[in-house]
Amino acid sequence: MHSIAYDDVLDRIIVPNQFAQAILSFNGGAAGEQAPIRVIQGPRTQIKRVDKLTVDSLHHEIILADDGAVLVFSSDAQGDVAPLRVIRGPDTKLGNGTSPHIAVDPIHDVIIVSTRELLIFDRNANGNVKPLRVITGAGGRPTAYKGLLFATAAGGGRVGVWSVDDSGDAKPRWMFGEGYQVRQIAIDAKNSSVIVSDRLGVVYTYYVPEVFAAPRQSAQVEHGPSDEGRGIAPESPMAGLLGRVSQVLSNVVKGTDIPY
Repeated sequence: MHSIAYDDVLDRIIVPNQFAQAILSFNGGAAGEQAPIRVIQGPRTQIKRVDKLTVDSLHHEIILADDGAVLVFSSDAQGDVAPLRVIRGPDTKLGNGTSPHIAVDPIHDVIIVSTRELLIFDRNANGNVKPLRVITGAGGRPTAYKGLLFATAAGGGRVGVWSVDDSGDAKPRWMFGEGYQVRQIAIDAKNSSVIVSDRLGVVYTYYVPEVFAAPRQSAQVEHGPSDEGRGIAPESPMAGLLGRVSQVLSNVVKGTDIPY
C-alpha cells in the first residue's frame, strides 16, 4: 500500500489494495480487526493495479490513477460498479501500465497527475482528452490546496510550489527542501506550514506563511525547516494522519514535534 486518504466530510479512511484490485473504505474511528464499510471491486470497475488515490470531499468522489487511466468513483460506490468518469487514451499523455501519484483541487476543479511532468486535467474530464495544462519543470508527489500545487521539483529532492494555472517550463514560485527523497507532502494551512516525509520516515515541517498569504503572486523564495507553530493541531486531517504514521515509522523527527 503506497497511498492512504481521509475524507473529512464522511469521516472515512480510504486505501487501495493493489493485489485485490480494490478500493477499501473504513470508518474514521476504526481500530483493530474491522471490516471495510465499502469495497469497490470487480471487472466493471476497470481497476487493474491501483496503488495511489486521492479523495475529493467536496464532491464526494474517490479519484485514482491506474494503468494509464484516471478513474473517478462516487464515495458511496459499493461492489462491482463502473466509474463515473474515465480519463484514458493517447491524447491524455498518461501512458500505459503506470500508477502515478494524483491530487485534486476541488475548488478550482482540476485533477493533477504526475508522470514525468505534471498533467492538469479538468475535474469533470471524461474520455480521451488532452490536459488543460502541462508543467514540465515539476516532478511528482503532487498535493493541491486552493490553487497552490505542491510537488517535488525536477530531481525529486526538493519541494516546489506552483499555481494550478501554470504551464510549460514554469519555475516554482517557492522552493524548499534539503535533497532528501520525498515520499509524501501534506498541507497544514491553519499553521501556514508544509509537512514532508522522506523515505527514511523522517518528517520535516516548513513554516512558509507567505505561500498561503499570497498564493499566486510571489517570486521564488527558499526555506529551511522550522519549528514555528509547534504544538497546534493541523487543520488538514491528512496532515495529522501523515505525521502520526511517519512517527510510528521513525522516532526521529527533524524540524518539529508532531502534535497529539
